Amino acid sequence: MNAIPIDPKSDNVDVIEDFDCSTQSEAYNVKFKEWRRKKENPFAFRFKANKRETVFNDSRGFETPSQAAEEKRVINRLMFILGISMLFMVTADNIIGRASAAALGLLGFDIHATVFSTMMYGEASSVVSVVILVSLIRGIVPIIYSGTKLRLPLRIGYMSRVQSSVEIINAIALTLIACTIVCLPTAYSGSAKEIYEFFKGSNTEVTLWGQKEFVSYAMFSILVFPLLDVLFLNGPLFTALRQFGDPFAIIITMTSACLLTRDFKEMPAALLISLIASVTMLRSGTIMTAVIVHVVYKMYTFALIMLEGSTSANMLLMRNMFMISALVAGALVSGTIYFVRKKKSKNSHYIAMYHSDTNPVKRLGIAAKSFPYTAVALLCIAEAAIKLIM
Repeated sequence: MNAIPIDPKSDNVDVIEDFDCSTQSEAYNVKFKEWRRKKENPFAFRFKANKRETVFNDSRGFETPSQAAEEKRVINRLMFILGISMLFMVTADNIIGRASAAALGLLGFDIHATVFSTMMYGEASSVVSVVILVSLIRGIVPIIYSGTKLRLPLRIGYMSRVQSSVEIINAIALTLIACTIVCLPTAYSGSAKEIYEFFKGSNTEVTLWGQKEFVSYAMFSILVFPLLDVLFLNGPLFTALRQFGDPFAIIITMTSACLLTRDFKEMPAALLISLIASVTMLRSGTIMTAVIVHVVYKMYTFALIMLEGSTSANMLLMRNMFMISALVAGALVSGTIYFVRKKKSKNSHYIAMYHSDTNPVKRLGIAAKSFPYTAVALLCIAEAAIKLIM
């Protein structure tokens, strides 16, 4: 093949050098680019050419190097990792738990499951132990799998340098606002208790639990499970997706978090909380901000279900005061931070952008149609539809 170059500098394209992700730090930017330059890295988006350069191919004639083709190649590979990880999580929820219960039942443990239901029955402590163990496997395996495949340095895969501690406070405030907004439409409906059933994901008969089981599962649900979800969706996968800009990574993360709920009633909250978690993580510079957002959301929903489950005559008043207080506190804190920042005219650069001739919507379309992500997405939607009908 023979290249015929035309050399205006404005037509030179180098997607690695042109992309600036120093929104975290210059050291982060350097390490991220080093990871992308590794030729043996199949998940790095690399493209360097001159827009006006043509290449002669003996069989196809003159061709222009295609940045779009390279985008599609890398996006498909990243979405394959995400799709396989999500498929494992769905499988863990629907099959592994049931299989574990059946195996333990054969070994003499008082725990049982049926073929046509994900519900587990038996001695409370055994059931809760299996539920927690399966949930841990569900969360840890995708983290290990995606981390092993991408091989990102830990400090790059998991943002760890705090750029703005104020943004961590702002993240908590925004989460309180979001929680109240999401809960308001159902808080005053007859189905409020069902929607806020905190333990419905356990697939067990919660009324048979004792205090020990209740506390154990609550602690894992509030502190551990959100941590695992964030390490998966906002860790190395998020960083790799940033190669196509932060908005692209945020949208993919939001959509995946939404689908994994497999519940139409929970999807609006998942979208909003995932959006706040991702944006405030980028603004603060640390993944711990995303963890805090998810933990606050879990604590809020837990507090709300406890208030709604109260038999006190003042239950409605207490619940309303709780929601109003959270909304007002969040609005005051976030509003104060916004006006102080605006008064100081501080226009910091937080979001890394990626520009190419490919329409951003088209890139998202490529991601949505990637195998096996599309199949898993349809599976999640089908399960959500079944829950809605039943």
